[in-house]
Amino acid sequence: MIERLVELGLNQSEARCYLALLQHPEATGYELAKSAGLQRANTYAALESLCEKGFASRTTTESPARHVAVPPSETLGRLKRQTARRVDTLIADLAAWTAPQPTTAITALQGHDAVADRILALIDAAQGRVALCCWSDDLSWLTDALRAAANSGCRVVVNVFGDGDLDVGEVFRHESPDRTVGGHLLLLAVDFRTALVATLDDHPQAIQTDQPALVRLVEKLIRDEAYLAAIFEQHRDALEQSFGPHLVDLRARLLPPDEADRLVSVVGFGAADHTLS
Repeated sequence: MIERLVELGLNQSEARCYLALLQHPEATGYELAKSAGLQRANTYAALESLCEKGFASRTTTESPARHVAVPPSETLGRLKRQTARRVDTLIADLAAWTAPQPTTAITALQGHDAVADRILALIDAAQGRVALCCWSDDLSWLTDALRAAANSGCRVVVNVFGDGDLDVGEVFRHESPDRTVGGHLLLLAVDFRTALVATLDDHPQAIQTDQPALVRLVEKLIRDEAYLAAIFEQHRDALEQSFGPHLVDLRARLLPPDEADRLVSVVGFGAADHTLS
């Protein structure tokens, strides 16, 4: 708890003093020093600073002075609003400061946190449309952002591989990831202007681009996945009769040899015989 308060701008003594004050309202500096485990001089300095920052207030003018903590919902709510205003202003100022970016630019990202942060930022910045292909495991960190985009008026189209609950936008269900080959991929297209392709396996990495031809390619891949899911849902029996279980004949014929062999193994019993036939 102390470290989280420090992240918001308090020092260690202020954070400890604020937590002690929450549990001991109208305490004196001497009493807070004992409960917070601080020297009295540090406690008095922390109390004065907390009052200046709006985390505490003095309840008496007599000596010894007594203090109460400002409720967290009030003081942190105020801090949240102030931070949001500062960030919004800075975004606008930096946008005005930034030179136009070339449309052929491609940005490379490394590491799961960097890739996930960029994906969430792109979804958050969407103005009209978000289109996505992802694994069901990814929904744990994507759902809130997708819901916020939908609530802001964006059209949201999501291809989900595997079982996962998603009550946002148009959702197209696909087979489980353990019946796919090619690794853990994520495709994202935003507003027909920006695209991102990520691999989220052992060493996550991604590329983001505004290059029109590449954006159109990613858009087409996402749409084609949606088409396939919708068609397969309606005509599964006929398609598997023609192309084998999970369309293994067609898919294996077009994959690199090593991935074709793996596909046959993960699709299951009977697939190899069907393919050979």
